[in-house]
Amino acid sequence: MDWELYERYRSTVLLAVLLFVSSLFLAFQKTSSVQHLRAFLVRFTLPPQRLLVQIKSPASESSIPEPNEPAADTVPGTILDIGSHFSGEERRRIQILTEENARYRDLFQIRESKWPGAIVAHVAGRDPQRWFQEIVLDKGKEDGLKADFPVLAIVDGRETLIGRILEVSAHVSKVMLLQDSLSEVAATVPGANGEDGVVEGTNSHELVLKFLDRGSQVKIGDLVVTSGLGNAFPSGVPIGWVEGLEPDPRQLFMQAKLRPAARSNQIRVVLVLVL
Repeated sequence: MDWELYERYRSTVLLAVLLFVSSLFLAFQKTSSVQHLRAFLVRFTLPPQRLLVQIKSPASESSIPEPNEPAADTVPGTILDIGSHFSGEERRRIQILTEENARYRDLFQIRESKWPGAIVAHVAGRDPQRWFQEIVLDKGKEDGLKADFPVLAIVDGRETLIGRILEVSAHVSKVMLLQDSLSEVAATVPGANGEDGVVEGTNSHELVLKFLDRGSQVKIGDLVVTSGLGNAFPSGVPIGWVEGLEPDPRQLFMQAKLRPAARSNQIRVVLVLVL
């Protein structure tokens, strides 16, 4: 009976000591002495771990190429080599960054060649209640922006008109998009059979080119660009393509439904023209 009491007493003492030591480790886990002890234990247990791995998988060790001998189907520096070192999610992010980099390259090339005084701005926000009518930029008065400055986006390597500055504060600007029903832009269809008209928004993805002659030679697929009349916008900037033709509600003119060259929900970065 005394022996059993002794065993219980010893077990209790050992448990108390272990709890005390554990509490010390927790309390001083960031001290240098504890970190050195932890590093020693890791180094001490590492060789047996490696030995167990080698015993369990001897064949896999021989199938791994030497550091200076790349696999036969993988050449360092190629797309195949890069893809083999990243997960699917990482490759997707790399693809997104690559496409974004291409957009920035096109934007700065166009700015340098055509609009050297233009200001680059990013879309900082959108109002869900006015999704087709406006966007908010991260530049304002302090950056040189003013009301009525034209705003361009870069699509497929060329500029396209998306709207104009409506309101400006110190560091933020609000843009009225072409899709706003209050937006009006003097436009034309280039070519021998071209005509002038006015592009208006519909509060949706579509635009409308109004005031075409009833005998208009405009046809589906024609490009519509700014005419430059009124000096509100520079001439020759693409707006969209004709998708359909119909008489206006009063039967006085023809009007064309347009597909915008830039969809408003895909705009991330813009050029603001300084007039």
